[in-house]
Amino acid sequence: MNTNIVYTSNSLEYLGLHFLSHSLDSFLADPARANETLLESLHAFVDIEYCQRKERAARTRIKVSGMPAIKRLDEFDLSWLKGGLTQAKFKELSSLSFIERKENVIMLGPSGLGKSHLMLALGHHACLNGYTAYYLSCRDAVDILKRADQAGRLKRKLKWLAKPRVLLLDEVGYETLSQEQASLLFQLINARYEHGSMIMTSNKNFGEWAELMSDEAVATAMLDRLLHHAHVLSLKGPSYRMKDRIKAGLVDFV
Repeated sequence: MNTNIVYTSNSLEYLGLHFLSHSLDSFLADPARANETLLESLHAFVDIEYCQRKERAARTRIKVSGMPAIKRLDEFDLSWLKGGLTQAKFKELSSLSFIERKENVIMLGPSGLGKSHLMLALGHHACLNGYTAYYLSCRDAVDILKRADQAGRLKRKLKWLAKPRVLLLDEVGYETLSQEQASLLFQLINARYEHGSMIMTSNKNFGEWAELMSDEAVATAMLDRLLHHAHVLSLKGPSYRMKDRIKAGLVDFV
């Protein structure tokens, strides 16, 4: 091998540019490089390291997000819904501009409409595009906060949960919360208020939250913060989970 190539490859390795070091020889041997300007070749060469690091970082963000499954936006069948999410709104959410603006996305509707699917798809999309995300069910969230409170570490845990650029909070409303649990959930929402986005799913309309939280004052304060900067999607339609069976004629109801 050419000594200049060996020297350059070793130097790249020393600088921590491992992908460039391993790709140098094949890059220089590629006939496609012959007709490029120096700047075009430099751009293509640097892109090798950049893309590999970006992909590796995205995999790490997905791994530490706690998301229970990988869902993708291109897998979500928007046409199945009968209301609550237009193509324009879907495109807007897919741009992730709501994360930059620290806005919330709240999805309401009965079980089976694909709320969690869409939440996880947005979370996955966020991780691929450089944002940190973290997933919790409502039950897990209040349990974690209660244990932290009992250990005298509530403030530290709230600070930690305020760090991800987007927090995914699933299944709010599937269980009625005690006043203590509702207070802890409020503190989480308050900690993220105007500091980071939340994507939340709930099977309860906002009018039912006073009963859900066992405290009207806490429910009101919670909604005040959640809805101040929010996209509210009231989804309507048949069960998203059953759509393939229904389309195949295996289920005779919609």
